[in-house]
Amino acid sequence: MAAERFVSSSAGAASQELEDSSPILKAKAVEAKRRPIAAFVDAFAAVLSCGMYATCSIMMVLTNKWLASSFNVHAHVSLLLMQNLIATCLVVLCKASGVVAYADFDRKTALAWCPVNVCFVLMLLTSFVAMRYLSVPMITVFKQLANLITAVGEYHFFGKRVGAGVVVSFAIMILGATLASAKDIGFSALGYTWQIANCFATSGYVLYLKHATRSIQLSKFGMVFYNNVLSVPFLLFLAVANGEPATLHARKSVLDLTFLGMNAIAGCVGFALNVASVWCIASTSATTYAVVGALNKIPVTILGFYLFEAPVSKEAAIYIALSLIGGFVYSYEKLRR
Repeated sequence: MAAERFVSSSAGAASQELEDSSPILKAKAVEAKRRPIAAFVDAFAAVLSCGMYATCSIMMVLTNKWLASSFNVHAHVSLLLMQNLIATCLVVLCKASGVVAYADFDRKTALAWCPVNVCFVLMLLTSFVAMRYLSVPMITVFKQLANLITAVGEYHFFGKRVGAGVVVSFAIMILGATLASAKDIGFSALGYTWQIANCFATSGYVLYLKHATRSIQLSKFGMVFYNNVLSVPFLLFLAVANGEPATLHARKSVLDLTFLGMNAIAGCVGFALNVASVWCIASTSATTYAVVGALNKIPVTILGFYLFEAPVSKEAAIYIALSLIGGFVYSYEKLRR
């Protein structure tokens, strides 16, 4: 009888222990079921962020090309001013609604960020003006040369060396760009001058941004906020100094709803591109972000060729492809490090 009581007692204790542990087991079972769903959601978010970044990047180039070349309006600064005003309103609205977060405006931070903003504005302005004179394929090719200037700057200012593979990629890009420009049917010395200036402005922005982020603590959206806010008075000054208000007043017939609407869309796309860039890096990695950026050049080149009927000879097309290959080699070598 004592043995039976002992067995009965042991069975009861085991049953009670099993009942006590059942919530833990249930929680583990629920977590196991959620893992595939969470993995799917993360994968979907990563793909969606890459797609948004690629789409916004392509749309930004094509929209600004359409604005710069389709209307005979010499008011490039004013157009960029309108775009940045829209982007500023959107980033402030997103913060107010709780979608994004960044620190409130600070005068000391703004003053420290001003040099970065000057490079940012020059990068946007030189790119926009160059699009008036050059085809999208040629712009895409020459934008890659900014990587070379950036690499030289990183070596000079930060002591960062590049490998043999990167040097080879630079050689391919320079060779392709040089041969393509020599065979460019729509050659424009003024356009190439502005595009070369854009390469230096882009590299200056990247290099100074790298320096500034070491001493100025700003979130990604904080950088977006200060870049857009500080660019407004700078662009307004340049527009007035360039006499653009009088130009726009004299050409009221050109500034129709379609034109203004497209420029407003460009401002929204510019803001969306900033958001997509941050989202893409957060959802994937800097490596994936770089790969998507390199792959963007293919659809941009093809769409730019067909949408704007770019005058590109067969030889130039081959050399453009060669330069793009150099860009892929560069991306691959950077990803290996």
